Amino acid sequence: MNVYLICPVRNRSAEDRRFADRYVAELEQRGNTVHYPPRDVDQTDDGIGLKISRAHREAMLKCDEVHVIWDEESKGSHFDFGMAFMLQAWKKCPIVLAFPLEETRQKGYGNMLRVVAERP
Repeated sequence: MNVYLICPVRNRSAEDRRFADRYVAELEQRGNTVHYPPRDVDQTDDGIGLKISRAHREAMLKCDEVHVIWDEESKGSHFDFGMAFMLQAWKKCPIVLAFPLEETRQKGYGNMLRVVAERP
């Protein structure tokens, strides 16, 4: 199975990086192919981020599932979640949470993600 992983890339903590690295390793040990943004796309900025976003879009179009390590502060994750939300409707691509998210009282992408994600 091809898995696209939404996760923070910039400004992530060492702990978050270790969690994502382990998560990817587990998926790959099970025989999955994983698109891991910090590893699989040159993050060199072209001045506006279009090159990076196009590379991620192409990878997401090829995936069977989108897995999410959610970080409310990650702007790139918000953008990628929007693409995944569309992909879910377009080709019934499941969205899977890497860990449970707690519900908050206000509307937000984290709450929306909780509702549209498959339960592992």
